[in-house]
Amino acid sequence: MIYTDLHVHPVLKCYGKNQYQPSDDPKNEANLFFHKRFNFWNRLIENLLTLTPYRQADLFSASLGNAQLLGNAMYSPERDFFIGKIDSPALENMVTDFGKDWIEKIQDPNTSYYDEMVRQFEFIATLNNQKFTIDKKEYRYLTIDSSDSLEKALSSVDAQTILLFYTVEGGHNLFSQVDSQAKTDQKIKEGSIAFLKSKKPFYFTLAHHFYNQLSGHCISLPPSLQKLRHQTFGTEDGNNELRPQGKEVINNLLSRENGQRIYIDVKHMHPVARNQYYAILDQMALQGDNVPLIFSHGGANGMKNYANKTITNNLLHNEDIGLYDDEIIRLMKSDGLFGLNMDERVMSSEEALKATKKYKCAKKRFKATSGLIWNNIEHIVKVCNSEQINPWPHICIGSDYDGIINPVNGFWTLEYLPRFYQYLWKHMDEFLKKNPALSFGMSQTDIMQGLFSKNMIRFMLKYYK
Repeated sequence: MIYTDLHVHPVLKCYGKNQYQPSDDPKNEANLFFHKRFNFWNRLIENLLTLTPYRQADLFSASLGNAQLLGNAMYSPERDFFIGKIDSPALENMVTDFGKDWIEKIQDPNTSYYDEMVRQFEFIATLNNQKFTIDKKEYRYLTIDSSDSLEKALSSVDAQTILLFYTVEGGHNLFSQVDSQAKTDQKIKEGSIAFLKSKKPFYFTLAHHFYNQLSGHCISLPPSLQKLRHQTFGTEDGNNELRPQGKEVINNLLSRENGQRIYIDVKHMHPVARNQYYAILDQMALQGDNVPLIFSHGGANGMKNYANKTITNNLLHNEDIGLYDDEIIRLMKSDGLFGLNMDERVMSSEEALKATKKYKCAKKRFKATSGLIWNNIEHIVKVCNSEQINPWPHICIGSDYDGIINPVNGFWTLEYLPRFYQYLWKHMDEFLKKNPALSFGMSQTDIMQGLFSKNMIRFMLKYYK
């Protein structure tokens, strides 16, 4: 079994190095296989400062963890991340490892989001299918762009090959620059939709951390960072909806008349905008076109619905950025895919996270921290059981590694996915022994292999065409 991940960022910490040119030397930071062992100092800095000064999604870590099918998120970082009350490229580089030069470039209002995204596609394409020698073994990455190319690659893939498919995170990538603090009449870059259609990303995450003139978004930054960055506009009543141009982008991406369909990922969209998107899908369904929902990297929020924010599970991150119970049911009924994030900050309540800190024994601590993700799975299963829906075939890993996240302790990089499998097995074993009916007739092995591999592959073979 190969491990899969619906949403990772292997290019971000490479792109800003070596004058934005990929290196064919795996010892160079501009190579996707560049790797440093996770060590004691990494753990110490992470625990003290919640900073992650290490690579989580480099392709050598992926190979060590047998993670061979990855959703490679193309993302031009928003300028708003690097402007605010404190602006220091050196400090911001400590947090992101993007490189001071690229951070200064991002801060420049003349830098085009769209052009940076295009260059990232070129960065990946330059060394596609080229072999790199590491410890006397040859490694490579291979991009795929359809169910046909995936099926072909899976039939002959070897242990040192990583399969990448493109995704795009954030509607701002379609613009040169975006006014993030007001509604304007800015238009997306001419030809940007045609460019995306030519690259065939599997899905497009419409919203992101800041207002992008297409869609309202959710608060995503922790409270400490919210005080330093201007994230609020786009989350309040009156500017949290889908804008007309956002609807046009959705229709063009979902259309099959202008090329291969690109699915919309609802992660980061404000619930008001999400519900407007669902209404679009309902209209399409009336015409016989049933579009599955994708939630690429997140969790459940433990609340009934946007109109009734009664908290039903206080172990979860009870905020709009997670899916409400009614949305979970909608996703399952659509034959959709739910990717589980590995960021401890958006997958648990502060109280649940704090409770994991008391364990000194590594095994007990990792059981507790893996439980932060398991809590989301258990909630999803119980919500779906109330509607007699089997959720197991629709859950996968969408870690968001290297997306500036603070991963749950013990499962820091793609290398640790096999360990994560082992600890989730323990949680699931305990759960199914108490609730055998909630297996929905599936064996524990089939459930686990689906969650870590087969569910995502099945979904892509069915819909990536």
